[in-house]
Amino acid sequence: MKHAMSLLAALALGATALSGCSGGATASQSQQVSAKATPSPSPTKTVPVNGEHYSSVQSLKEAFVLAGGVCSGYTQTDNVTLAAQSGTCGKGAVLTIYSSVSDRDGVVANMKQFADIVGMNLLVGENWIINDASVATVQPKLGGTLFTRQPKKS
Repeated sequence: MKHAMSLLAALALGATALSGCSGGATASQSQQVSAKATPSPSPTKTVPVNGEHYSSVQSLKEAFVLAGGVCSGYTQTDNVTLAAQSGTCGKGAVLTIYSSVSDRDGVVANMKQFADIVGMNLLVGENWIINDASVATVQPKLGGTLFTRQPKKS
C-alpha cells in the first residue's frame, strides 16, 4: 500500500512537471479540473459472516426488526439458560445474547437434541441466537448461520 501511494505521488509530480513545461494549463486551471472530479461511491456495508456483536438483547432486537423481523409485544425476560440476556417478541421470536461462544454453542447443541421432536429455526451469530420461524428471511441482512429442521412426523 505504501509503495502504491509513493507511485501515485511520483506520477502526480511527473504530470505536474510535464504540464508546466508544455506551457499548457496553469496551476489554477489544473486545480479546477481536479475539483470537478467525481468522488467514488461509498462502499456498501458488508454483513460479517457471523453477524455483528451485540452488547444487549435490546440492540439485537432492533437489528432483527430492521432486517425485516416482526417483534411486537417485546419483553426482556432474561430467563434463557446460559444466556447473558434474553427477550421474547410476544409469542414469536426468542432473542438471546451470550457472554461466551461456548455458552452459545451449548444452547445450540441442546436445541439440536430436540429438533426432531419440536423442529428448529435458529439463526446463530457471533454472540447471539434468534429462534423464530422467519430466520431465513432476516439472515441475509443480519449474517449468522441458519440451523433449521422440521419435526419428524410420528
